[in-house]
Amino acid sequence: MIRKSYFKFAALLSMCITAACSDDDPGKGGGGKSEVKVPENAVDLSAAGTANCYIVKPGGTVVFDAQYKGNSTTESIGDPVTAELVWQDAKNLIQDIYYVSKEKKIVAVTAPGTSGNAVVAACGADGEILWSWHLWIADYDPAASLYTTPANASGTTWTFMDRNVGATTNAPDSFDCHGMIYQWGRKDPFTSAGTFTIINEDYSYQVDGERPIYNILNEELPKMRTRAEYHGTIAKSLRNPAVFYAMTYNFTGETDEYGQEIVLNDYRTKDWTDVSNDDYWGGVSGKKTIYDPCPVGYKVPTCDKDGNTPYAWLVYADMTWDDTNHGATQNGQWFPAAGTRVYASGGLDHQELNPYGGMWIGTAGKASANIEEYPELYGQYMFIVNGKRTFKVSKDARSQGMSMRCVKE
Repeated sequence: MIRKSYFKFAALLSMCITAACSDDDPGKGGGGKSEVKVPENAVDLSAAGTANCYIVKPGGTVVFDAQYKGNSTTESIGDPVTAELVWQDAKNLIQDIYYVSKEKKIVAVTAPGTSGNAVVAACGADGEILWSWHLWIADYDPAASLYTTPANASGTTWTFMDRNVGATTNAPDSFDCHGMIYQWGRKDPFTSAGTFTIINEDYSYQVDGERPIYNILNEELPKMRTRAEYHGTIAKSLRNPAVFYAMTYNFTGETDEYGQEIVLNDYRTKDWTDVSNDDYWGGVSGKKTIYDPCPVGYKVPTCDKDGNTPYAWLVYADMTWDDTNHGATQNGQWFPAAGTRVYASGGLDHQELNPYGGMWIGTAGKASANIEEYPELYGQYMFIVNGKRTFKVSKDARSQGMSMRCVKE
């Protein structure tokens, strides 16, 4: 058991927009439609395979297979009857969405000249979400700008996208290069900051700047904030893709011989489900999983068979730091300090003096060499701190929200 005296007990908080598959409530995402056939002009996003994320060029009609979970070809999501827009981060991004039951596909119509991100869902007869997908809407072809790392001592290379998932540009001077934020092991995205505005001078890491999100009627939805709950589960997370399941220490209610509260579970080593599954993102199997948030042909970066991290090629001495735009460049690859969402609340987290961010790695890691006292594995990520010129692999709470940069399968 772990002793901590400086954390107060808090119930699990969740940042939520509970999306029911109905357009009766204007406060929900909207849609809740089904149609009889797929339009002939629809571009098939799943022609090359299925995933939880699809890159979509703005303007046009797209369709994708809504039968199976993530990249699976056998694990059914159930029996959808309608499709729903959960949220979009730009007005008019999704103009229409519906489910074609005969072909078991979802059709979405996107607006021309508008980039952004949206989460759409397939819903059952009871109105609950069965599965959801991220539509990354941008004029972006990842294959045109991939970067392959130098081979490490084990001969391993990784081929990275040139931007974070959800980024509609990789231009350093735009907040749109930050992309989406993910909890470790989850497939569904959360918005990053649109600005960084300090709201508490005593605690500069507390910032405002939430990107607004909208329903299909272009009405602004409530901010992704908090709602008290207990811990999350896989089933809950699938039904509620816009809920951020936050964790803190789980105290026993007892004290030790020093008067310190005894901790039963360390919030950093437990998933947002209050358990640990080290293979949600393929960190054990080495394969892409049904919870992977990357598009077709790409996956969450994981360590190689010898335990080498996919970011070991980044060398401090070779990096060029940008104090204005908060980030660093190496070998032409831009890495923004995009901020995070706090494990205990889902709130935005970014420091004024030392802006920071992180990019998740799919392999969990030890926080201490003393494995007898600290045997559990933490979420592992590449840590970026602009003001302190830090770029290193670190560990943190699995319920923390951080950026994601995919590698080629």
